[in-house]
Amino acid sequence: MSKVIAITNEKGGVGKTTTATTIAYLFAKKGKKVLLIDYDGQANSTLIMSDENPNNIKITISTIINYIIKDEELPLKETYIIKNKGIDLIPSNANLFTLETKLSTVNFREYILKKFIDKIKVDYDYVIIDCMPQIGTAMLNVMVASDSLIIPTQAEILSAKGLSELIKHYQVIKKVNKNLKIDGILITMDKENTKSSKKVKEMLNNAFKEEINIFQTIIPRSIKVAEATIYKKTICEYLPTNIVAKAYKNLVNEVLQIE
Repeated sequence: MSKVIAITNEKGGVGKTTTATTIAYLFAKKGKKVLLIDYDGQANSTLIMSDENPNNIKITISTIINYIIKDEELPLKETYIIKNKGIDLIPSNANLFTLETKLSTVNFREYILKKFIDKIKVDYDYVIIDCMPQIGTAMLNVMVASDSLIIPTQAEILSAKGLSELIKHYQVIKKVNKNLKIDGILITMDKENTKSSKKVKEMLNNAFKEEINIFQTIIPRSIKVAEATIYKKTICEYLPTNIVAKAYKNLVNEVLQIE
């Protein structure tokens, strides 16, 4: 059965795109059929996982959602799927920034994305969604359509404090999507042994460990991650022996064990 995993946090700059693209790549390397949906108008996953300029792409996730809203027949899959690195990508661009407005007048607006994902997920083992860094109707669509959440949080106090609001929204959505669960909170960009890092880990354990899994894998900070994106590569392609690449390989093994 397919599993739909949303990589989400209401705060930006916490490593959502790095996590989404890297675990999608690693799942594919393990022989899994993977669909990566870029659900952020910044289109960073699209920039990494395709050779096209997002602004020149005719059919994106925003286009597809418009078809669903208008109850029109979807275009052929091969017209909007970009195949690269063993992954199928549904791209994004700046048009997604208007989605919140478009959904505001739609009946049963929280279920629009689910209608599409339910149709397409049968072809995949994993559907990975790289989410926008905000909450609203557009993001509620993701939580209704997903089976689980992975929540990256930077190893800094302000980043970690933002988790509480996300957890509150998750608990509300659970009333609608009873199968939704949190696979885990993922600490990213960690500077090991710093006061900030130790404080964040202590705070997360005190606040969430009893009710929410905190991944044992911690993603360290490395300048090589940003360097890899320049070459449109995940860190696991660019430098497989890098500490971040090794950490993400461990993370994927943890995720597989959750099932």
